[in-house]
Amino acid sequence: PGPNVPPVYGLEVSDLLQWEEDVLKPALEIVESFIQGREPPAEPVKMEYDVNENKRSHRVCELCDRIIIGDREWAAHTRSKSHLHHLKKRRKLEAASHAAGTEGDSGSAETLGEDSSMSLP
Repeated sequence: PGPNVPPVYGLEVSDLLQWEEDVLKPALEIVESFIQGREPPAEPVKMEYDVNENKRSHRVCELCDRIIIGDREWAAHTRSKSHLHHLKKRRKLEAASHAAGTEGDSGSAETLGEDSSMSLP
């Protein structure tokens, strides 16, 4: 909800045989009434609103390199496909670097062992 957000209307789209009657005709009526500046024949969908919600909070998602404004937007962002993709990618990189770090330690010990077994001139 906000001052620059147009109303959203829900239409019954479950029966494809009734598409023109249930979807196309009501949608055209809503658009036509909007263009003519009169009240549409249907009621807009009401959005849930939490009085404790902060619409102006600023959060930085360092993972996605984005600034998110608003609690609702932050919640939506953290559940978004893009954010979850970046999260999965970072976890994979961290696991790989952790594995490389432990392999590097054992690998260097093996190298030292080989070096120490070599005879000196």
